[in-house]
Amino acid sequence: MAGLSDDQKRSLLANVPLFNGLAPVELDALVPVARTVVLKKREELFHKGDEGAQVYIVISGRLKALTTSDEGDDVVFSILGPGEVLGEIALLGASPRTATVTSIDPSELLIIDRRDFLSFLRSHPDVSIKLLDVLAQRMKRVSELVEDTLFLNLPLRLAKKLCSLSSQYGEPHEKGLRLDLKLSQEEWGDLVGTTRESINKQLRAWTEEGLVTIDHGYIVIHDRKELEKLAGAVVY
Repeated sequence: MAGLSDDQKRSLLANVPLFNGLAPVELDALVPVARTVVLKKREELFHKGDEGAQVYIVISGRLKALTTSDEGDDVVFSILGPGEVLGEIALLGASPRTATVTSIDPSELLIIDRRDFLSFLRSHPDVSIKLLDVLAQRMKRVSELVEDTLFLNLPLRLAKKLCSLSSQYGEPHEKGLRLDLKLSQEEWGDLVGTTRESINKQLRAWTEEGLVTIDHGYIVIHDRKELEKLAGAVVY
């Protein structure tokens, strides 16, 4: 994406949900200050504790936001895809990064420096309100992750996560619904707060029951309704 024209940047920004409803001329304040970054697969964008001086907008690819314990165990807070904003918490609070963000796939993002983004928010209060909603939803997901890890057993947690991600990344498959999200079993464990071994055991059990299969590293859901029953029909 190096060498994007102003028209290309404006078009990309216009397709970001945060900026829905803004006229092209209103985006002109961001166009000249937005620049691009390209990440390889599994490349780190920033690390927890780094200075938060920029906000990022995902143009393509997918990334994960995570934290790592002193023992080296990861917990993934969220998966971020095209159109989503990240890095806003540290930016708005002028504080260090609260999580590490790493690409899952090759990814491309737009970067806007703190000063320029805050200036834009001051002149566009409607965008500020939308950003507050983004923050609220993110905090809700973190709260639910903590509650689920503490109070739900692994089958329920994993069923909830699969149902949730199938709404975002599910693609029709001859045997059901294929999640267009290639994660290792260790990463699935990080998403629901358990070990790779436990994920492997649970997926094998569900495969034997005919609920899911693994197709070249992708999970295929054969019976979503049954998975929803396991999840208690509470999907986030």
